Amino acid sequence: MTHDVPEPETLEQLVADRVGTGREMTWRQFEERAVDEESGHRPSRDTLWKVGHGKSVKIDRRVVGAIAAGLGLPPLRVQIAAAYQTTGLVVSEVQGGLVAHQPGASPQGPLVERALKDDEE
Repeated sequence: MTHDVPEPETLEQLVADRVGTGREMTWRQFEERAVDEESGHRPSRDTLWKVGHGKSVKIDRRVVGAIAAGLGLPPLRVQIAAAYQTTGLVVSEVQGGLVAHQPGASPQGPLVERALKDDEE
């Protein structure tokens, strides 16, 4: 029996699933809520729209933080979606830490194994 592994989330999906006509919030509501809690950065309406429509836009930690706040999602979930969308890497938890790796590859490669071993000593 094979198990289908779900495709990792992207920023585009997170926004598109929640914002727009017939969804949880309007673009105006999303824009008003999208303020990075750390820096106070407020991305432009155009930037937020581009993210939700899969258009090319510069993504940095302030934009990711603002999107998390705007959507009311945990920042880590949005950071992981941003990592996948911008780099193609997936993030897995390994013994209480997070590891970015290529899809389909084991998150516990030789470097991670060595780091975990060093950490135990």
